[in-house]
Amino acid sequence: MHNKDFLHNIGHKVRIMHMNIDKYFNTAWKKVGIEPTRMQCGTLHYLREREEVDVFQKDLEAAFSISGATATNILKIMEKEGLINRIPMEKDARLKKLELTEKGIQYDDVARANVYRLEEGMKKGFTEEELTIFREYLDRMTQNIVDLIEENTK
Repeated sequence: MHNKDFLHNIGHKVRIMHMNIDKYFNTAWKKVGIEPTRMQCGTLHYLREREEVDVFQKDLEAAFSISGATATNILKIMEKEGLINRIPMEKDARLKKLELTEKGIQYDDVARANVYRLEEGMKKGFTEEELTIFREYLDRMTQNIVDLIEENTK
């Protein structure tokens, strides 16, 4: 059954929430005078959570479901901005290990505080049970979309 009022469509509501999350981060970053993208913040967080292991571009591609070209562009900009270093491996110089710089760690600290504040704000007024069910619904909807994408590519 088609919903004639697209403002009530789930996809539209998710898009509105996504846009508001972007606005939140944009205002939060401007408040402290720096403006990394959300993808840069995600990359910083991913690298920081894995400081004890070697992380390569292919790992980011898999973790964020992005193409090699997209990952290359993100990493080039982050390196130029002094957030990461790409260090060639001794055994194969084509492989470049990704490492956070001190500036990258500082940005990640600010990003983590912003994410925490946003998460707490979004959860306001919900019980833990409601949040658990909501997360399950989101996971199911995400899988449904993945299934649709796979159907489209057959």
